[in-house]
Amino acid sequence: MVCMAIVLVDFLRLHVNGIKEAFFLFFGSFLRRHEIRRLSGASYLLLGCLITSLLYSKPIVVAACSYIIVGDTFAAIFGQNIRSPRIFQNKTILGSIGFLGASVATAFLLHSITGALPLSHLMIGAIAASIIEAFPLPLDDNFSVPIITGFVMSLL
Repeated sequence: MVCMAIVLVDFLRLHVNGIKEAFFLFFGSFLRRHEIRRLSGASYLLLGCLITSLLYSKPIVVAACSYIIVGDTFAAIFGQNIRSPRIFQNKTILGSIGFLGASVATAFLLHSITGALPLSHLMIGAIAASIIEAFPLPLDDNFSVPIITGFVMSLL
């Protein structure tokens, strides 16, 4: 329900001038340039995690969504703040390494806290999420990474 409300506000931001102006006043500094004319990464993330939660078991959902949330944060920190060669469009080597490192750390943390999945499954999921995030897929990576990572992990 919260997911749909946030996505609805984001959609209205794109199409209703009063909402657009209020949104930019409060949240404009958080938007990336490409998000000004399309849904924000947060909306794609919520939709991706919602779909992931409908398709897979809870331990897979927690892992797949954790990888995109934590990994994407570190990818942005490293990829945008440290010069590094680009590998695909707007993806950098250091951003991808940051995503992988954060996802692997998340896998170890999830295993130590819950033990719900074997560490090998969590590591494969972390690596898969990193690879999926690096490739220039036609869908926003915040949407596609948790869904595809969940699929990969469900095959194990």
